[in-house]
Amino acid sequence: MISEAGVRRSIEHLASFGDTDLFPRLPEMRCFIERPGTIAKDCAQINIGQYTPVGAVETLTPKSWLGFRIAHQLTASDSVIYLAALLDCAPNLEASRVSKDANEAFAYRFVEGESVRIFEAGRGYHQWLAHLTEFGSPDNPFAEDRPAIATDISDFYQRIYFHRIENVLQDAECPKGPSELIKKIIKVTRARQSYGLPVGSTASRLLAECLLNDTDVLLRNMGVKFTRYVDDFRIAIPSGVEAHAILCRLAEHLMVTEGLSLNVAKTKMTTVKEMENASKQRLEDVFTDAEMEKVQAFITLSYGDDLDAADEDIIPSPFISAEFLQERLDELGDKRGADLSVFKAILRALRFLPDIDAIHLLDKHADLLYYVPREFCLVLSAASKHEGFPAGHVKSRVMELLRMSPYCDLAYVRSWLLNLFVDGTLEVALSDWQNYDFNRSVIERRSHFFIRGLANDRAFFRALKTQLGSLSEWDKPAALMAAMCLPFDEYKNWLAVATGQLSGPFAGTYLSWLKENHGKLHELLSKEHEPVCTSL
Repeated sequence: MISEAGVRRSIEHLASFGDTDLFPRLPEMRCFIERPGTIAKDCAQINIGQYTPVGAVETLTPKSWLGFRIAHQLTASDSVIYLAALLDCAPNLEASRVSKDANEAFAYRFVEGESVRIFEAGRGYHQWLAHLTEFGSPDNPFAEDRPAIATDISDFYQRIYFHRIENVLQDAECPKGPSELIKKIIKVTRARQSYGLPVGSTASRLLAECLLNDTDVLLRNMGVKFTRYVDDFRIAIPSGVEAHAILCRLAEHLMVTEGLSLNVAKTKMTTVKEMENASKQRLEDVFTDAEMEKVQAFITLSYGDDLDAADEDIIPSPFISAEFLQERLDELGDKRGADLSVFKAILRALRFLPDIDAIHLLDKHADLLYYVPREFCLVLSAASKHEGFPAGHVKSRVMELLRMSPYCDLAYVRSWLLNLFVDGTLEVALSDWQNYDFNRSVIERRSHFFIRGLANDRAFFRALKTQLGSLSEWDKPAALMAAMCLPFDEYKNWLAVATGQLSGPFAGTYLSWLKENHGKLHELLSKEHEPVCTSL
């Protein structure tokens, strides 16, 4: 059904980069990381007709200073299957795309092999901006005077029609079994609509890229010089051609063929020179060219890449420092003059540095916690591993923000603040949570189980034992893992009862793994996810 190579690479990628670039990592993913061989055998037994995806957590996330988007997180089981099935289709899908040599379809170019990195390096958002700074080409001194179009697609991921995904998989002659699994997961994830891809996953990125291949071919056949980063287009208009004619043909193609529309607010006529200058300005929003080179010498700031800080990375750097980066945050003043990707870059770099001033970050830049909570909370987690971390002050401030608007208004933000307690960054005390409503979202209910488990609340799990069958398929894995605080014999008996109440192709493997890891809850929740070389 799904190749063992696809399953193993899927698991290794998810271990290294996470199941999404938005949500906290799922603790139960560690079972898949430590049992890739067994999981591959389970995958081989999947019956497409009987396999029922659980469905995704769906929540609102900030996309820009004033914009939002719906984002999704699949269960650990569905994430592994979705990506593994896509990897079996990926060589066909990449072969169906326009060549990468001209940098027309710039982003997310699939790389075959066994690497945990599925997409070619050096094709992130910052590299695309660098490419745009020389879009006129030094070979033609008059090219910069040409008119150009800057535009993007409105709500791209959310508006992709399901039948077009079917067409893409069929046209690329992808293997039938993996194709059917991909379609089934998407269908269940987007059950309320007949369109849209799960937002935030690696598999969805490649599918979305392939969907726009016909658009890339259209522009190429029109003889225009263009480049595209996901749904963001830059088009140079050929001499003697009316720019509006190009825009009309592009808009018509997207509407008629793809059911998509251009974003009116982000569509503008410009020139190649202005486009190059705008790209240079975005690159230098925070750093000069020389400073950016120094930052990149310390850590890659590729858009969309998630690099985990190894112990050897957390060293003083002669090129950059936490003080330097935090001073730049202070100097920005009105942050809304800069792109959010700038702040993501700064916070990602901070994770790899010592001497992070967590108090200053929370007191002066807490507003960033609303817009980029993932990067902000990962910085706090990194800071907690250094000597002198002000745990009491940070905990007090985080508890305050959890109950303060606008932070408490978004489940996405709350999930990351709660994760600071789940992953061991902040100490858990049940008395802190007496009046907190954990039933506002799936992620919060799961966090509640882990907080109870970390607090060794055995009475809670003894009462929960008779209610396990009434829990959702999202809740059960978290509840069963958190119940490790029970004595071994009691826990073993509970797992035996759970055998008939936990569904999915990996239920047996997961229950066996839980039993073997009894008593290790703190370690399982706080230890970094890393690929494990094992024959299991």
